[in-house]
Amino acid sequence: MAAGMWSRYGWLKQIDGFGPNNETLLEYSVYDAIRTWFDHVVLVIRESFYDQFQEVLWDKFADKIQVSYVFQEVNPSIMWFEHLPERKKPRWTWHAVLCTREVVDWPFCVINADDYYWVDGFRHMSKFLSNNCKEDTCAMVWYILKNTLSENGTVNRWICNIDSNNNLTSITERLKISQNSPTTASKHDGEDTSIESIVSMNFWWFHHSIFDIFQQEFEKFLKNKWDIEWSEFYITTPPNTFVQDKNKKCRVLVSEDRRHWVTYSDDKTHTQEAITSLIKKWVYPNSLRN
Repeated sequence: MAAGMWSRYGWLKQIDGFGPNNETLLEYSVYDAIRTWFDHVVLVIRESFYDQFQEVLWDKFADKIQVSYVFQEVNPSIMWFEHLPERKKPRWTWHAVLCTREVVDWPFCVINADDYYWVDGFRHMSKFLSNNCKEDTCAMVWYILKNTLSENGTVNRWICNIDSNNNLTSITERLKISQNSPTTASKHDGEDTSIESIVSMNFWWFHHSIFDIFQQEFEKFLKNKWDIEWSEFYITTPPNTFVQDKNKKCRVLVSEDRRHWVTYSDDKTHTQEAITSLIKKWVYPNSLRN
């Protein structure tokens, strides 16, 4: 998903260079997907970004993996809603995924183009896809809240509740989180949460049949909030509905790698240092563009 805004970062983070040869975070994700046996990348972008993404990805990966584009417009014509308010940004993450329905007819993973997931999560997802491809099962890779916080400002996170069998039971949005002690983080209204909390960073797997649920949830969303300019249809909405069905489950997969999330421009240096360290350990080649 690469059509989002970059208001806190300051410029188009999705194509900003982080590697030693100006590689983007998206390039590292595509590289990790290729080496864990994924064979198709579908980029959800705004049409005005097409030339920039084509330059970043096509020349480097066209001979290694199939690359397709789907456009998520800021003010599209949606179903029977004729007078939707004008917006300055898309209707957020799950609308982005729903835009791929006519292209994606196989089980698929979802990631943000401007986050850095590393290879471990892709290995978990690839193994899961090989062994658990079922209509009644989805999955997400989870991370620890403390590893996703920024030293340069607050972040928004999805706190996940799981049962003893590592199944997701619910997701709750927490806004403007910052660490306020070695053991707790605080959101803007003063409510504390453990920094060891499990969070979703939008790394999901779904069977393609789930698009029917997505469509139903999006229609409900529009009926309730169609006239609100800033309302967002988040990626967590359909999974929350999915897991309420006792015949369905969402597996929560453990990823052991430490993550580096880039929310603010001042986060960039730390992520660049992490990539340099991984190159020295031979996790990545010095250049992804050979």
